[in-house]
Amino acid sequence: MTGEMRVSLFFLLILAFIWTALAFVGVWPFRFSSYLSNLIFYLSAWSFFAAAQTLRSLYRYRPDRPLRFLRDVEFGPAYRQRFRKSLPLLVAVVLFMPGFSAMKSAIPLFNDYSWDQSFVDLDITLHGTDPWRILQPVLGHPLVTSMISVAYHLWVLLIYAGTIYFALYSSDRRLRVRYFAAYFAAWTINGVLLATLLASVGPCFLEPLIGNAHYADQMAYLAKANEIYPVMVIDVQQQLIAWHASGSHGLGRGISAMPSMHVALAFLFFLAIRQVSRALGILFFLFFVTILIGSVHLAYHYAVDGYLSILTTAIIWAVCGKLFQPTRQHHGIAENFQPVPPQGIKSADARREARARHHPRMRRPSSTTHHICKRLL
Repeated sequence: MTGEMRVSLFFLLILAFIWTALAFVGVWPFRFSSYLSNLIFYLSAWSFFAAAQTLRSLYRYRPDRPLRFLRDVEFGPAYRQRFRKSLPLLVAVVLFMPGFSAMKSAIPLFNDYSWDQSFVDLDITLHGTDPWRILQPVLGHPLVTSMISVAYHLWVLLIYAGTIYFALYSSDRRLRVRYFAAYFAAWTINGVLLATLLASVGPCFLEPLIGNAHYADQMAYLAKANEIYPVMVIDVQQQLIAWHASGSHGLGRGISAMPSMHVALAFLFFLAIRQVSRALGILFFLFFVTILIGSVHLAYHYAVDGYLSILTTAIIWAVCGKLFQPTRQHHGIAENFQPVPPQGIKSADARREARARHHPRMRRPSSTTHHICKRLL
């Protein structure tokens, strides 16, 4: 059994658990509109990647017969093999998010929101005051808050574009299997089990849902900043409150603070992408830090929500690295999914090199000349 199939079976067990739990409290988990919306989001991300890769390859190779090139190379046997292996994972992610959203919105049916005051007190104990007040001298400017708000909502691309990348565009099969195993485990352990056991609403929802005005000053600042520069979270938070009041269980619904799935997924993506590229690792580490800080500054989470997410996600990543490796018979299969042009098709760089060999004026300087120039510079 391939690693992809083992992860997919693992997912089916999780999904069966979620559907059973929802049925137990009287929530219908099969909402066609939620699954259709989720599918459209994934298809949109896939279309973007396919278009970008197609344009890149056409520019690089400039084939004489572009359509044949796309059929035989860009979307040739290697791509189709990759798609077949990743299809169970793609089906899994399309089915997963609507089920998770329904489960998240049903948390009050399993456990009361009773942990908020404990997390408020723990934040103050660890930091000496509310963490948002420590960040305020640096981040408490409307333009900065607006920019952080935009970055915080770009996080959703990790769910859709990030998933498509690791499913269809990552050439490291071990990494793909490990990422998806950790992805499903992180959503289940952090977003379902711990979120239900440690049911809490978070600072921005503390007053409207619990009646505790501890974060009134922070919410007043966010509202004032929104009058100067748009702070996207304000409208989203109000929409989440309305959905909660109406008992809606659709895609993207639900209120839960501890632990933070924003922080968990940003940290997981950083752990995975750093194995693809050092530069991307640095970029997504900065994005992870932005999400961690933004979760507090934008009043979605207590600081301890993010700390627990980092701990649990690090453990999940390490465990999945041991449990979900390709089996021996598939371990040695090489996967190089970079387009390999058929014989006779050269890249633009290769054609320039060929022209340089036939035209002396276009030749590169000799190694001796290059060495002398390098010394002079």
